[in-house]
Amino acid sequence: MMIACIVDGKIAGNCQIAFRTGMKDCHRASVAIALLQDYWNLGIGTRMFEELFRAARARDGVRQIELDFIEGNSRARGLYEKMGFRITGVKPDAIRMRDGTYVNEYMMIKRL
Repeated sequence: MMIACIVDGKIAGNCQIAFRTGMKDCHRASVAIALLQDYWNLGIGTRMFEELFRAARARDGVRQIELDFIEGNSRARGLYEKMGFRITGVKPDAIRMRDGTYVNEYMMIKRL
């Protein structure tokens, strides 16, 4: 499921949730969110997450939601922690930046 947030005819952001369907992992869902900087601090990210959580709770058997973020993205991390996500692991040097440096990728989970 994907949700787009449109403000005055312009896409301000979007988010999505992907449900797993395998017998062993159908209790898990993955989420992603993006919001243009002009629309930060307006509650849009929080509201989009609330809709994703509602969709997850409506789906039988989903018990946890997962996401990843990269080192240095403190704004995203703050939102994720505010929404109940907790860091569960790290992939060292998982992302190569344009300047050739590497940053860690963090995995987070929220239990429903």
